[in-house]
Amino acid sequence: MINCKSLIIRQLELGDEEYLYKWWNDGELMEHATHIFGTLQSKESIKNSILKDIEDTTIFSTSKRFIICKKDNLVPIGEINYSDWDSRNQKAELGIKICNREEQGKGYGVDVLYHFIDFMFKFLNINKIELTTMSDNERAQQLYRKLGFKDIGIIRDAYFDSRYGKFSDAIYMDLLKKDWDNLKNEIIK
Repeated sequence: MINCKSLIIRQLELGDEEYLYKWWNDGELMEHATHIFGTLQSKESIKNSILKDIEDTTIFSTSKRFIICKKDNLVPIGEINYSDWDSRNQKAELGIKICNREEQGKGYGVDVLYHFIDFMFKFLNINKIELTTMSDNERAQQLYRKLGFKDIGIIRDAYFDSRYGKFSDAIYMDLLKKDWDNLKNEIIK
């Protein structure tokens, strides 16, 4: 478990399929990720995916999902993950979503990302964290920049965007460990 200021990040558990099913199939919630119809996944397939994660006893997996919970009542409010962990090139991708709409805009993104980024650099022994965000998701880009991520470029026609029925660009960003080490004490005080 990763302790944040007002949140915790915990491993997936049986029962989390209830939250993920609700969140992932909410087109309005998933719209920023170009899924206006949600991900259209069944509760059973999500549960099977969680079971696979639970049964994986590998300490260092190439990808891992976690649930974000409020510290005071342990109610899940979102998810965070790393993927494409590459031990040779010492890099991984990052993804986050505060899924409970009532909890969005309260600063939880900074809190959870600060601690998860620090975890990724220390636990996975990586040199770089990468991410992409849709070019029109300025709110997310602003948050990532606040945490030290740099714009690296635009990936043209990166994703099919079901909001518009056409391909859309994505912003590619990254954060180096040396930059994180210089910046992290200034972010949360």
